[in-house]
Amino acid sequence: MAYPTRRSALLMPTALLLAGVAGRARAAEGPAPKPYDFLPLGDFTVNLPRTGRQAHYLIVSVTIETKSEETQAFRDLAPRLKETVLQRLLEMSDRRQLQPGGTDPATLRENLFSSLSQVREAGLKSVVITRMLHS
Repeated sequence: MAYPTRRSALLMPTALLLAGVAGRARAAEGPAPKPYDFLPLGDFTVNLPRTGRQAHYLIVSVTIETKSEETQAFRDLAPRLKETVLQRLLEMSDRRQLQPGGTDPATLRENLFSSLSQVREAGLKSVVITRMLHS
C-alpha cells in the first residue's frame, strides 16, 4: 500500500479547493442554453369524409420544434400557425389522405411542416405529432 508523501499530502487540499471553486463557477453560469425548444400548438379535431352511415374524425396533437432564439417569434404567431395546421388538415381530409387506420404519420408531418414553413421558415426545425387518434 502506498502512502502519500508529505508533498502530495500538502497539494491535495489545494487541488480539492480549486475543483470546488471551478464547480461553483460553472453552477453560477447556469445550465448550457438549449439549442432548440418545443412549442405545443395543441389538439386539432377534423371530421373525415363519411364512409356509409358512420361519421369519422381525427384528433391530432401537434408540437413544433424551433431554434431557441426564434421561439418567441413562433409564440407570437401561434394563432396563425394553428389556423394553418387546421387548414392543411381539412385539405388533407377532403383529398382523403386522412383515413381511419390509413394515415401515414410521416406524410402528415411533411405536409404540416411544408405549410408551417410558409408562415415562418426561419427557426423551424421540425413538426412533432404527439398524438393521433382516429374514430
